[in-house]
Amino acid sequence: LLLYLGEGKIDDKTLPHRTRLTIMLLEEHKKEHLNMINNIKKSLGRVSTTMDLWSDPNQDSFMAVTAHFMMRDDAGLLILKSHLI
Repeated sequence: LLLYLGEGKIDDKTLPHRTRLTIMLLEEHKKEHLNMINNIKKSLGRVSTTMDLWSDPNQDSFMAVTAHFMMRDDAGLLILKSHLI
């Protein structure tokens, strides 16, 4: 997680404090959220959704909603994209 958020710039001597780590996580979430919204806005046609519901052995329930849509890549080819909402 730290290697991902730190883009390889974090080593043993520069481990961030928990508050800095929280800020880094929130910034990454915001960036990915905006990327998802922009991709869906650029989609061709309709956006389909799928939903999955499950529970763990402790009876804690979970739900995942995924958006599926078509868009064009940089070469102009159609690609299927999916984003966990």
